Formats: sequence, C-alpha cells, structure tokens
Amino acid sequence: SSLLHSSNGFFLHQSATKSTSLFNNKNGITIIEKSDEEWKEVLTSEQYYVLREEGTEGPNTSELNTIKKEGTFSCVACNEPLFTTETKFDSGTGWPSFYSPVDNNIVTLSTDFKMLLPRTECSCTACGGHLGHVFDDGPDPTGQRFCMNGVCMKFTSDEDDPELAASVLERQKLEPYKVGMTQVFQSVAVYLGLGGLTLNSFVVTVTNHKGTIESPTEILPLLLATYCFYMAFSNFGRAFISE
Repeated sequence: SSLLHSSNGFFLHQSATKSTSLFNNKNGITIIEKSDEEWKEVLTSEQYYVLREEGTEGPNTSELNTIKKEGTFSCVACNEPLFTTETKFDSGTGWPSFYSPVDNNIVTLSTDFKMLLPRTECSCTACGGHLGHVFDDGPDPTGQRFCMNGVCMKFTSDEDDPELAASVLERQKLEPYKVGMTQVFQSVAVYLGLGGLTLNSFVVTVTNHKGTIESPTEILPLLLATYCFYMAFSNFGRAFISE
C-alpha cells in the first residue's frame, strides 16, 4: 500500500488489494475512483444514497443549515473543500445553500432532465459524488443558488484548522469561481427550444380560431413560452454577472 498526497493537503491511502485509483486531472485536483463496494465501506447508508445514487436528503434535516461560524464545508467522501461560510446564505429551502464554490474547478456542473425541465446537477470533481443542484435564484454576485445536501459535507471552522483556511483562501485567489457560458449553454438551448415550441403551439391555436382565444387554457402555452424565454435569457446573463 502507499500514501498519496491530494490537492487539499490530506494524505490518501491506496491499497494494493483494492480497486481504488487516484490521479491528478489537468487542474491539479486529485481524482478518486472507487468501486461501489469500496464506497459502501467508507460511507454511511444515507451518504451513499445521496453521493453515489444521486438521492436527496429531507429538507431541514441537516445541522449545517444553522452554521454561521467562519469555516470550510468539505466533501465527506474525499475531504476536498467545496464551499465556505462566506458564500453561504439562508435560502429558506431547508437545504444548505451557497452562491459560489471555493474555486472554479472543485465542482462539476452538468444538466439532467429528471424533472422533465433541465436542472443543473452539481457534483464533486474529485470523487464524482452527487452534491445537489444549482438554481438561478441566488444572490449577487453569481445569481446562483448551490442547493446542497448537508449529508454530503462536513464543516471545519477556521479556528480549528487555520491551515485549511489558508489553503482555501489561496485557491480562491488563484482560481476564483466565475459563471461560464459552457455551464449554461445546454440549459439555454433547451429553454429556447421549449419556448419556441410552446409559442408556436399558441400561435397555431389562435390562427385556427381566426385570431381569437376561445378558452383560458389556450393561454397556457403562451405563459409557458414566456417563462422559458425568461429562463433562457436569465441563464445567458449568468455568464456575465460573476466577475
């Protein structure tokens, strides 16, 4: 077996009898790959359900909701720093919420369609664990709400670990988080597509009725189209409001 040093300052154990593999990606993040059996050995059943099966914990169940002390929220599976108290805010949703991660590399954003309309999934870059989702109703400067599952994270105060705090601060300076167009392009395209389809449906209906609306329900496609166009342009703007 051997000890490998990760990007967050923790030593990671690699056993010759296990299938765990560790390597650095192009951004210097130590990527950890384990089999399902190995993850089950190191995670609780609830942690495994959320991190590895993309589950969701119940609202208002996490102790991290009430934390206001300065410190770092790290991935419980791999110890990578994810968020700080500085960017934490009370969203009123029942889940720990942040307006930006530690830096531009530590979380990976992707689009899922499990709720039919597109959602932005947030996962830990280092271990691939599912953390939660990102929504477009957060405060400045990003306008984003990283709605995270508390069970996926652990909190360390700056007072208890000043070395970790200094490391996180350095990472924030080197690679500050910025909302990029690559993160939102797919959502923008989907919203524009849905908006176009529903608007076309409304126009066809009105045309068939010779310019009249015969039922209040016929307005629904127009309302949905308006919402989709609003979300498309809102998402597009996210790429420019984070400096």
